[in-house]
Amino acid sequence: MNSTTVDAIMAPLVETGRFKSIEDAVQKLAKDYIWQQITYCQQVIRKMEHKYGMDFSRFTEYLRERARSLQSIELSPQQKKDLNRVIMIEEDDWIEWKADYEMLDSWLGLKK
Repeated sequence: MNSTTVDAIMAPLVETGRFKSIEDAVQKLAKDYIWQQITYCQQVIRKMEHKYGMDFSRFTEYLRERARSLQSIELSPQQKKDLNRVIMIEEDDWIEWKADYEMLDSWLGLKK
């Protein structure tokens, strides 16, 4: 997107008095977007903390310990299947949780 396109998009916002200048519009809209992303990531992180009753680092350790302990337990084929299903859900949640932590760090870095 070149500056002419940005000017064309932002000009109506300046002309209607919502912003002082095109630069002001771009800066404020970018900040607002960054805050929205920060808020979203924080909400996902809180949802995961509530779901599992622990923070991310503790959940990571929980998954590691569980994987170690499960190797020494004798289970029936059905129990293994059921347990694998639960573990896959938890691992999917871990991936989402980790991604949101990384994105939160990234967005917080842009906020400055």
